[in-house]
Amino acid sequence: MHALPAGELLRLWDECRDASPQARALDLAAAVDEGTGSVPPAERPIGRVIALLLRLRTALAGPRLAGTVVCPGCRGTVEFQASADALLALEDKIVDAPPPLLHGGYELVWRCLTYRDLEAVAERPGADDPDLGARLLLERCLLSLRHEERTVDPASVDLPEAVSEALSGAMSAADPLADVLVDLTCPDCAHAFTADFDVAAFVWAELESRGRQLLLDVDALARSYGWSEPEVLALSERRRASYLRIVTGELP
Repeated sequence: MHALPAGELLRLWDECRDASPQARALDLAAAVDEGTGSVPPAERPIGRVIALLLRLRTALAGPRLAGTVVCPGCRGTVEFQASADALLALEDKIVDAPPPLLHGGYELVWRCLTYRDLEAVAERPGADDPDLGARLLLERCLLSLRHEERTVDPASVDLPEAVSEALSGAMSAADPLADVLVDLTCPDCAHAFTADFDVAAFVWAELESRGRQLLLDVDALARSYGWSEPEVLALSERRRASYLRIVTGELP
């Protein structure tokens, strides 16, 4: 995809910064969705939305992703790197219509989780409890359930732990971009751990940083040349940077 125009980037920043993380991810994905299907992003598997966000981030700053996490052992900062291209290669493994799962006498007809599910569960009381949140998400993805040839209501049954784990594993396999994990070792204490890489939050932080910088650019050039915001934003990124170097004295 092509890089977003400066004005569109600022519009997204303005409209999304007060939204929930789930709504923000969907708004950003919708802005860069190039008609990849008739299903809206909110109803696609989470990984399809993550792929759109990775393409947006690549257009903003390239495919190399660098971030930091806190080591659970010593609370130090651990740096990590990832490749948007490598992550996007996983999109081909997403199964939009997964087959039923047969396990322990149960037949589960299910679908991949969506951002609409994340939004709905986030609004439920007590959903900040990880165990409750995981159970609510599993319930939402179950379309029908049979046990020993009898059809049962998924919401009225506590699935055995082994069946729930099998379903969770099937969901992870069907949408490998839904939960991106990175294996790390702390350079200070040598503690090995696995960290959750929140791609949507990472992309938003990048866009927010770009938005703030654009406002500073507009302010500097408006003060120096009397240009309006649309006039400054209409400049190419390279031309805008050249004028800023003149203003700061870096370019004689």
